[in-house]
Amino acid sequence: MGLNQESHVLEIGPGPGTLTRSLLKTGARVTSIEISADACDFLREEIKSDKFSLVQSDALKSPWPEETTHIIANIPYGISSPILRRIQDLHQSSALMGVCLLVQREFGNRMTMKIPSKDRGPLGISLWFDFDCQKVQDVPRSYFRPQPDVESSIITMMPVNRGPITPSERSLGIALSSWCFARRRRKIRTSLRYRPRSVMRLIKASTAEWDRILINLETNDNDLGRIIQMRPEDLSPPQWIELAKGISSTK
Repeated sequence: MGLNQESHVLEIGPGPGTLTRSLLKTGARVTSIEISADACDFLREEIKSDKFSLVQSDALKSPWPEETTHIIANIPYGISSPILRRIQDLHQSSALMGVCLLVQREFGNRMTMKIPSKDRGPLGISLWFDFDCQKVQDVPRSYFRPQPDVESSIITMMPVNRGPITPSERSLGIALSSWCFARRRRKIRTSLRYRPRSVMRLIKASTAEWDRILINLETNDNDLGRIIQMRPEDLSPPQWIELAKGISSTK
């Protein structure tokens, strides 16, 4: 990820500090957040560097350095989703240069949307707006002591520019995908007939206005008309943006 003396790495879950030492060798500043008191005591004794800062806290509750350029995390799999939300929030306010995570393999497949129809969902679509997510390698459970019950993967997240997408279109695309994937066996058209309140709030549409929008979509004979006949897992991320733009313009 191109670490150098100008980099400031936020490391979540440093454990015994093996990776921390390697990060410091690049010349980067490293702020590590660790919840375990025993691990923190060990790190304070073992790592002596004026570029190393240690925060004993819960990474979901502790403030993150605003000047962070990179994030590296080996996190408990049960909090992977909220950690990703915080990463995206930080990236929106202060652009990151790269992220590397160790995650459960199935979760990593959903991040990267490895198999388009099977692994597509709100998680991967939301990340797509900000990052190009790629699997670096799988990590067998035998690499860990004690061994976990699941297989793992290393995933990189590199910031990307997806072109002219407004913040409102981004929010609308994420809301639409979340609503429709909650009803993933239904066609988009059918799911939208249930009047998605989260979507309607974003475009400030009344019930009557939403019904009119839906009629316009259903009678549309171009790409939008074809999109709403599909199921959510069949839509690519750009098609969610196309749908969001179509709904906004119809409003």
